[in-house]
Amino acid sequence: MDSEQQITPPVYAPNLHLFAFHLRRGLTGEPDSLASNPQQLWEKGDEILQALGFRERLQIAGYPHPSEEPAGAQVNLNPQKQLQLRGKLPNSDLTMTGLVFTHRIYDSYSLTVNLRRPEEEHQQKTDDVRISFWRNLNTERLLFLPSFVQSSLGQTLVLTAFLPDSHSHKTPKELQEFAGRCLKQVIPSRKQNSPVLCQVGELWGSPIFEFGGHVLDRNMEGEAEVQPHVLVYLFRNRLSSSKFEGAYWQFINLFYYRNKVVSAYRETRTLYQKTYAIYIDLEKKVKSFKQELTQNTSRLALSQGQLEDLKLVLKELAALDLDYARLLRNYKHCRNTISINTKNYEVTLAAILQTLHEQEHEVQEQDLEFFREFGDRTSPYFQSRIDDELNYFVEGSSLADKAIASIRGIVEIEQAQRDRSLQEQNQKLQDQIQAIGVGIGAGAIVASTVGLGFEEPMTRPWEENRGEHLHPLAIALLLSSATAIIAWGGTKLLIRLWWWWISRRD
Repeated sequence: MDSEQQITPPVYAPNLHLFAFHLRRGLTGEPDSLASNPQQLWEKGDEILQALGFRERLQIAGYPHPSEEPAGAQVNLNPQKQLQLRGKLPNSDLTMTGLVFTHRIYDSYSLTVNLRRPEEEHQQKTDDVRISFWRNLNTERLLFLPSFVQSSLGQTLVLTAFLPDSHSHKTPKELQEFAGRCLKQVIPSRKQNSPVLCQVGELWGSPIFEFGGHVLDRNMEGEAEVQPHVLVYLFRNRLSSSKFEGAYWQFINLFYYRNKVVSAYRETRTLYQKTYAIYIDLEKKVKSFKQELTQNTSRLALSQGQLEDLKLVLKELAALDLDYARLLRNYKHCRNTISINTKNYEVTLAAILQTLHEQEHEVQEQDLEFFREFGDRTSPYFQSRIDDELNYFVEGSSLADKAIASIRGIVEIEQAQRDRSLQEQNQKLQDQIQAIGVGIGAGAIVASTVGLGFEEPMTRPWEENRGEHLHPLAIALLLSSATAIIAWGGTKLLIRLWWWWISRRD
């Protein structure tokens, strides 16, 4: 027995409450879009029961045998409402009892395990026990820590106990060291770094301490982690315990909404790394594209090779932009998840007060100030940071869109110029064909008239025996040439008139 145990007073009726939550559906929310291994939480629940020596196992809708779950937004999956437990504390003769609740809350599963030292046995008040009760209950395997439970939406661990008379009148600040010793029973420093103390306050007249629960943002190195979230609630009187038990179902909801918010924010840290990496890649490609444009400003046109390079850049940018848009969509989905569940968190705080009012407890809004910290400060900080990051990343999407539009414009212009050049080449070819046709026609005319040159002897104008009339060959050539010129000119005029008429119609 160490010195710390010797100076730490015992407590009465210590309890351990595990509130763990696991995603049932994927992001799409469709009925058939189940998350990977949605029943893992139930499997871990059975492992905890087995490790603690209980014979009982979960027998609920859909587990361990496939069956249809009851309809509804919030459903108790246990036909008996709860699983009751009774056994011995590991490595001890102390009796312990417990309850296990299994719920489906919207798109998630909820596992609640409450193990405790009974307040009475055989109608007699039980003795105080050392705080090592929690250490023995957690065992060397650390059954109730996130490393073992591995619930996708996180968990909250609550330790409750009645303070000994010697400590019942101490202030929360004076009990801070005592609460830290309680925490060490479930998170031994030799195995895991203890979460830091985040908040000290009172709940219904009894001190309560919050440890951890924050997202450890490693910036661009590795995935973000969440510190174990542990509450130590030390009762000064039975009234505090009665109020906590009276609003137990609402506390399940409260911790569910809190863990949904933290889980969504943790997801944005991973999305931030992926989005930032693509953003940098987009900037590099756009910068390379600008340099290519600068190098080609003095050229009349791009070569075929350069045009193919631009098309390749266009494909790469389009693929990156698609991935970028998907990441931004998930980013915004997480932001909406945080916003919705923060509102649900605040509504649940009001429901706790309403439930206790119906049970005729005297409660005030300020009684829950300890829990309002998360909804008033922590969650708004998450949302503000995500908004700032989204505003930054939206510029990347705009940058990609402009680059893609520019490249498409350049490709279209180049293609239009190439089409016009091809059209001009075709026109020149047609003109050459027409000239060749004229030449062939002229040759045919000459060939048809050349025989006339042999019908009469050819004379020269300066000869004495020249005739009084032109030679038939000369007449034929003159008439053929004149006819060809008139036909060519008339054809050109008709073509021009045709195109003029077409343009007037358009």
